[in-house]
Parts: sequence; C-alpha cells; structure tokens
Amino acid sequence: MAVTAPRPARSVPDATASPVAAWLDGGHRILSGVAALLLGPLAALAPRGLPLWVVAVLLLALAGLARQGRLGTLLRPGPALPAGAAFVLLALASCLWSPSDRSLATVGEIGYVALAALAGSAWLAGLPAAEARRTAALFLAGGLAGGLLFAYEAARDFPLNRWWNAVPDEQLPNLLDGNVPKRTAALLCLLVWPAALTVHRFGRRGLALLVPVAYGLACLPLTSRSAMLGIAVGLATLAAARTSLRWTRRVIGTAITAAFLLVLPTALLLAGRLDLDHAHWLFRSAQHRVEIWGHAATRALEAPLLGQGIDSSRSLAPQGAVSEFVPLGDSLLPLHPHNAFLQVWLETGAVGAALALALMLMLLAATARLERRDQPFALALYATSLAMGSTAYGIWQVWWMGGFLAAALMLRLATRIGGDRA
Repeated sequence: MAVTAPRPARSVPDATASPVAAWLDGGHRILSGVAALLLGPLAALAPRGLPLWVVAVLLLALAGLARQGRLGTLLRPGPALPAGAAFVLLALASCLWSPSDRSLATVGEIGYVALAALAGSAWLAGLPAAEARRTAALFLAGGLAGGLLFAYEAARDFPLNRWWNAVPDEQLPNLLDGNVPKRTAALLCLLVWPAALTVHRFGRRGLALLVPVAYGLACLPLTSRSAMLGIAVGLATLAAARTSLRWTRRVIGTAITAAFLLVLPTALLLAGRLDLDHAHWLFRSAQHRVEIWGHAATRALEAPLLGQGIDSSRSLAPQGAVSEFVPLGDSLLPLHPHNAFLQVWLETGAVGAALALALMLMLLAATARLERRDQPFALALYATSLAMGSTAYGIWQVWWMGGFLAAALMLRLATRIGGDRA
C-alpha cells in the first residue's frame, strides 16, 4: 500500500494565463475523473483489463505531478523505496536462472506497477481537496455501478461476460464455478475499503460501516472463498482497530513476520505429517491447496538463498511428482502456489523474503502517518489484502497487482477529502 505524507505543492498555474494551459488542466481533471469512474465497472466486467488502467493512472500521475510542479518528489526516496528497488533488482537478476520464458516480462510488469504506486501516491498526496472530493465521488459512483453490474451478471448467468468472451452455453457451469465471478469478487473485496472510507469522509459514518457489512453478506452465495475470507478478516480488523490502532498494527506486523518465517515448515507439516491433502473434512479445493503448498515448499528448499527465479512457479518441471487432483504436465504447479509468502520464497529465496518482509512492515508502519480516523480502514484493507494474497491468485499476476494498487490509491484519494488544500 502506497501512503505518502503530503508535502506542500506549488500552486497550479492560473488557467487564465494561457488557453493551452487551461485546456490541458481541464483535460487532466476529466481524464482523472473518468479513470476513477471506470474502476468499478472494469473490475466487474473485465478484471484482466486492469493493467491498462494502471498504465493510464501512471501517465495521469506523472502529468499531475507536473501540474503541481512536484515531479522532483519522485527523486526523493522514501524509507520503503530502497527495499522495493532491491527486490526488483533481485527479480531481474533471477531471470538468469529462472526456467520461465516470460520472467523478463514479469519483472517489467512488477516494475511499472511499482512506478505507478510511487507516482500515484505522490500525486494524490498533493491533490487539492476540492479536486479530490470530485474524483472520489466519481470513484464511489463507479464502485456502486460495478457492484450492481456484478449483481446483475451473477443473477443472469453472466450474459455480458459470455458475449464478450464468446463463451458457448454448454460451458456455462464451468463459467459460474470458475474464475469469472471469483476475480470480480476478489477485486470488489479490495475496493470496498476505500469506498467505505470515502463514504465516511463524506460525513456518513454509519453508512460507511454498512458498506463492508453489506458486501460481506453479498459474498455468502458466491463461490469465492477467498473473497469471503478477505471481507471477514477485514471486518475483524476494522473492529479491532477501532478499539486499539497500536495493538492491531502490532498483531498484523507479527502475523506478517511469522508468515515469512514459518511458511515453509508449515507447508511441509500440513502436507507431510498432518497429511491434510487427504483430510476428508476439508473441501476438495482446500486439499489441493495443501498438496500445492507441499510441492512448492519442497522445491523452495532446493534453492533457499536466491530461489528458483522469478515467475518460476509456472515452469518448474515436476521431476517425478504426482498429483491426486489434476494431471501434472510440463509444470509442477497450476501457475502459482496460491500463497504470496510461499511464492516469494520459492522464486526469490531468503533474500527476496527478507526484502519483501522489510517492505511490507514499512508500508504497515506508514499507515500510522494517516489521520487517526482513516487508519482503521487502511488497516482493514491491509489485512484483507494479506488474507486473499495468501490463498488466491499468483502475486505477480498483473491484474491482481493492479487490484491492490487501485485499492491503495483510492484509499489515499479518500484521505484527501476535506484535506488542507481547498
């Protein structure tokens, strides 16, 4: 999550001084509003289109910083920047030994999402409050439209999605139980928290609490267990943070540290001695998760220092391993280990895990620099992201990284409502 303390911005040039400047200024405001408005519908209809949204936000952020006369802020490293840059450099170096033929592309995707996080956070930190209010209102309207659109799609068996992807009727059962509803459910689960803070900042505190609760109830009939887990963890974190921000932050920090330190032995224990991949009281997808985790942890220990290489999860040879759930072809895993901590260990080893842990703890600490009323929502988003990142999609899938980025930036935008610059 990218959070940057606001720095004084230079005054935006007087639009009356130049027709061109006025045109550019107005065009930037319009495009920024359109990006905020389209986020919800995009998450509902075409989650894989989020990389284009990220690129658009990156360009808007750079233009916005130029408007504010603050492009130089990108050259002032914050505390998290060295760790993030070191991780990207490690990922780039690991392309030399990664078995994946798209390792360089994955590093490029990580890089431009990270740059969008850096530029977007700096831009929003200096956004005038009136402009932030307008843009946040558009995000809220788009989020509502996206939620209603997803509800319509789910109720009508996803007609728009079937039309867009030319899905024949005979594939409908697989569509309903597959990734189509799950991706959207996960993305909306992230966007719930900046939406709730936006409502809170608009003065509707009671309604703000109903936003995640209502979404949690809406998740019950869905097939995405990760979204259910995410919203449940987020709600629990929100309640805890409203009691004690300090202890909630400490608990989250302890959980992150324990996850990085214990993920390998835990995965081996679950799949080995406890044999949970054969536990009949677990649903089948959970049994398969345990098997995947066991395979990934075993292979992570073969390259414990620097890992198997970035994006190697999708390309590791089975080396005689078998699965009781799906046939193993050329790859040991179904694209990824379904756990961000395990994927970092597998692909970048102990060095990557240490850098990722440092980065995540610094981002967690950065939430304390937000206003007190904003921190419970930021911590809820943080905890939701951890819960879903530990159980759902590959952490380097660019649409998924884009979802985390979008939620963090929209939350940062919400903190500017009623800010110190009108």
